[in-house]
Amino acid sequence: MAFTTILLLTVSVLSSLVKAQTFSNPIRSPGADPHMVTTGGYYYLTNTQGILISVTRSTTLGGLSNGDTRTVWTDANADRNQNMWAPEMHLIDGIWHIFYTAGNGDIGNGQRSFVLQGCDTNPYDCSYTFLAELTPAPGGQGGANLSNPWSIDGTYLTIGTGRYHVVSAIGPQGTQSIQIAVLDTSAWTLGPWSVISSPTEPWEMADGVPNQPVAVNEGPNPLYHNGNTWLSFSASWCGTAAYALGLLRYDGTGDPLQASSWTKSGPVLSSSNGNYGTGHNVFFSSPDGTQVWNAYHATTNPAGSCGGDRYTMAQMVTFDEASGNPDLGVPVEGGSSLGVPSGDGS
Repeated sequence: MAFTTILLLTVSVLSSLVKAQTFSNPIRSPGADPHMVTTGGYYYLTNTQGILISVTRSTTLGGLSNGDTRTVWTDANADRNQNMWAPEMHLIDGIWHIFYTAGNGDIGNGQRSFVLQGCDTNPYDCSYTFLAELTPAPGGQGGANLSNPWSIDGTYLTIGTGRYHVVSAIGPQGTQSIQIAVLDTSAWTLGPWSVISSPTEPWEMADGVPNQPVAVNEGPNPLYHNGNTWLSFSASWCGTAAYALGLLRYDGTGDPLQASSWTKSGPVLSSSNGNYGTGHNVFFSSPDGTQVWNAYHATTNPAGSCGGDRYTMAQMVTFDEASGNPDLGVPVEGGSSLGVPSGDGS
């Protein structure tokens, strides 16, 4: 009897250990436009919420599905309190900041890029204050006359000592393009936008829903590894299954404001195994800093989606030894078990 009890307890403990060492996707639902960081033994995740910005934390990746969630920002300003999209958490000079998109309700014309200032502890516990709108002066903006201030999906990029803000804005040709500007983090002002990627390849211009944009570049996010720098981006339109990730690789020596300093490749992650519209990602480190992981959103809708049915997936990134380029793999089937990131829950 005692032996049976001990055996059952041993099986139970081993079963718990196995569960603790795996997780299953999706890790958050709904979970469009995810952004994640790891610090102090926690994962922190934020994603598009619409009229607010929240941060979820957990000591395990799988725990983000029902982790502690706190609203960290709402806004009474009618110029920027609607369509809050794609918040991102960045530690700059020891202070947590949140970059995000918001507007006045006119998605086609009113969306702008903004930044909040927090604290030096962690993204969850900060009290945030509005810091700045991140829009260049007219003559350095988007569109054919360089006076269109519309932008979305702003991210923070560093190359050497340079600091940059990268967005999706309207290019001179009239399509959503990846544009970069020098960011002054003392005055929180921008230099002129410069286009470094426009949708020109077939996989960036897949046919979509009638009367909706087809050719799109958006959702930039930086990746740093072994001295190399990339920007991922989402191509085609989110309302199609063709929505996929591409990469821009910095050449290491050129002016980051010049398109010639970046080499495009893609698609590097696309629809598979019942996950459609795989896009708008973030690269994050395992808790012990030894691995690079990729979190991205997808939907089970075979037609793709720009709505609340999108969820967050996470998978480890590997790197090709010869080229150094990242391999993002293939989206796994929902519910399948994966090994947790190194240091998860420790």
